[in-house]
Amino acid sequence: MRELPRVVVTGVGMVSPLGPLPLFWERVCAGASGIVPIDWFDTGPAPPGTAARVRDWQPKEHIKPAALRRMDRFSQMVVSACRMALADAAFAPIAAAAEAMGVVVGAAYGNLLETEAFLNGLIAKGPALANPMLFPNLVLNAPAGYVAIELGLRGPNFTVCHNEISGEAALALAYDTIVCGRADVVLAGGGDEISPVLFHVSKDLGVLSPGRRRKGGAAAGHEWSSPFDQDRNGMVMGEGAAMLVLERVEHARARGAVPYAELVGHAAQTVPSSPHLWPRATAAAPRATAEQLRALRGVDEIDLIVSCANSTRDLDAFEAAHLAALLGESAPRALVTSVKGAIGEFGGAGAFSVAVAALALRDCAVPPLAALRRPDLSCTLRLVTADTPAPGALRATLVSGTARGGACTTLLLARP
Repeated sequence: MRELPRVVVTGVGMVSPLGPLPLFWERVCAGASGIVPIDWFDTGPAPPGTAARVRDWQPKEHIKPAALRRMDRFSQMVVSACRMALADAAFAPIAAAAEAMGVVVGAAYGNLLETEAFLNGLIAKGPALANPMLFPNLVLNAPAGYVAIELGLRGPNFTVCHNEISGEAALALAYDTIVCGRADVVLAGGGDEISPVLFHVSKDLGVLSPGRRRKGGAAAGHEWSSPFDQDRNGMVMGEGAAMLVLERVEHARARGAVPYAELVGHAAQTVPSSPHLWPRATAAAPRATAEQLRALRGVDEIDLIVSCANSTRDLDAFEAAHLAALLGESAPRALVTSVKGAIGEFGGAGAFSVAVAALALRDCAVPPLAALRRPDLSCTLRLVTADTPAPGALRATLVSGTARGGACTTLLLARP
């Protein structure tokens, strides 16, 4: 069998509720949360809503004024994250390399703020007076297009929409693109932005934390997020963009890059679920995913799992059962964390999970589950708390993602 090309992570850039690197990594390792009260739009009757909103970001530092004026906010996040990722990788795109450099962006909803503004104008004034300057930004592939335009990339250009696993799916596609020989380097990741419509629809679906505190919860009167906590009662929305530089290992070595981690491979499966909700813990065991993972090098060395748990009762319970079935005897040994208690839930959040997995391998550090006060006693996994000792070494990390509708994906990273 032909040996597949090896793919490494050489750079990380992000616009996040905890700031850019290295602030994000410092804060998430300290157990900090980016969740704040929503004061930029009306969330309806009390209690007030909260969300994890982007902070410590100035788009003008990454995008020229002429481009900034025509670019929607979400595209600004993605382009900024790409520029930061390239700087982190000490990589300067040049014309000679542009043909072999691609981009893959994952998003569940993309540019919702300008979409809302356009539709409000359309309804109020009719199609003849709708704002033509907003219209080009309404398509989901606008961020990937802007990245290619701003950086001069001429390689493969893809957009992935897969609800809450859009970020993981984008990185999986980027991996396949390099392995198939269609690119040497791919900027890949994902994101989303908070909007009033998305907040109210999610609230009406009943998936948001309603702000009613149970015993052991955080400050009363506000929504909270605490994956794998006994008292969890729903997710909190987040936003941001995380983009990673993926390269063929030979390409990285040739330019003297020092990789964070190797992306070994990925697996995927669909389990029974409602189209609008996450699977329940009683869903079918992930046999196909387990078989795909067993074929990957380093699967027996997983020391850390970056879970998709987001503080909803169904997803957290499914994730615990899913990981136990997926890894079998290895599951109780691996440490388990999630970043969604710190940055909230959104379509591209999985890209942050992959970034955390790569950073953990680089630094042998494991961020705790934010706001975890009373671990769920029914969960048999080794949950990372603020008191968990730092691991002496990490050999491999697994990123687990599950979306509403039942799509599941896992990505395996290892020390390079």
